[in-house]
Amino acid sequence: MHSNQVLAIDLQPGEIRAPKPDSNVLMLSYQQSERGDLYLDGDKQAGRPEIHTSQLQVRVGHSFEVAEYPALWYVQTPIGYVHPEGSLSKQQGDSGVGDTTFLLAFWPYTNHESKTYFATGAYLTIPTGSYDHERTFNAGQNRYVAALQAAYQAPLIGNLNWMAAFDTAWFGENDAFGAQRKTLSQAAMHTTQIGLQYILSTRYSVGATYFYTAGGETRVDEIRRDDRAELQRYQMTAAANFSFGRITLQYGADIKTNNGFIEDCRYILRYTKVF
Repeated sequence: MHSNQVLAIDLQPGEIRAPKPDSNVLMLSYQQSERGDLYLDGDKQAGRPEIHTSQLQVRVGHSFEVAEYPALWYVQTPIGYVHPEGSLSKQQGDSGVGDTTFLLAFWPYTNHESKTYFATGAYLTIPTGSYDHERTFNAGQNRYVAALQAAYQAPLIGNLNWMAAFDTAWFGENDAFGAQRKTLSQAAMHTTQIGLQYILSTRYSVGATYFYTAGGETRVDEIRRDDRAELQRYQMTAAANFSFGRITLQYGADIKTNNGFIEDCRYILRYTKVF
């Protein structure tokens, strides 16, 4: 099974900065991804698979305070398609709405003078997306996903900031997996991300982030599939602030993957408005 759903765990450079209270946030993100070779236990498999995905993510949120501590909630829903091509061209793709993600974030520590922040977040993804058990490729996952995240951001030197975050995701069961409607379960998955952001001016900034993900082995009817993830990837970011909002351009790809289809490239265009 391949899903077009993207969990809202990846943080943007500078995003750990605590928001002003009583503000609304609108984010529109267009993302296009191309995946290629399939790896099993670190070995590249035969064939020339291609998976093209594209989606528009719509996020709305609101900031507030809890006992004078900053907090934020948002809801995000994607809509798009996943197209298998190459040696997978006989497989059926899918298009439509993806699974919806909710976030509740809280900042236990905020120091605007030193520009140092520590934040926590709780995520819940619910199965609102398109799913058919007879398809290998779906826009939704037909299961619930919960995640917890902790993140820290501080200046490193001059206009250079650094951030680090860690999250763990837990997966509910998909009780309609495959043509025989078997039960798919998955172990917890852990992701660490480390990033740098350089402030060029009050308008422009650039950044780079490294991600490492491990865990998430799946079982079908309690039979292990030996597909534990061990993934390294990167993402480059350029952002510009204007009177009408922030425009962000991003490019990323997988560096190395142990299991699954490797992502050859990912392009993201984001528009963010705080009001």
